[in-house]
Amino acid sequence: MSTICINIHIENGILFCVVDTKMLLDLEGAKAIISKRLSVCNGKSFPTLFDYGKVKYANKEVRDYLTKEGAGGLSAAAFYVDNFATKIFIDCYLVIYKPPMPTKIFSDKEQAVKWLKQFVQQ
Repeated sequence: MSTICINIHIENGILFCVVDTKMLLDLEGAKAIISKRLSVCNGKSFPTLFDYGKVKYANKEVRDYLTKEGAGGLSAAAFYVDNFATKIFIDCYLVIYKPPMPTKIFSDKEQAVKWLKQFVQQ
């Protein structure tokens, strides 16, 4: 069983999803994260900042699940990365899985939030 430590909250119309502890993401954990995020969204879509820098690995089963189930409640997605390995992993993921919403990778969290603000619904 996975222990998922993720902070999910809405601030100024942007949903923030921040993994708090280093982890290997398995399918059970991915399902828990999506369930928690959808619960916080309460049926609405939000531009979302993902800080998954502490996720050290997600296998193909997890990536496939996130591709199929993970887009719900997202109007745009910004991935904040603080290391080169995570950036390469997310770059590859985005090329292969082509998300249905505007998506970008940032190494500066403030720039990611600035970009997401254009998608906030008034």
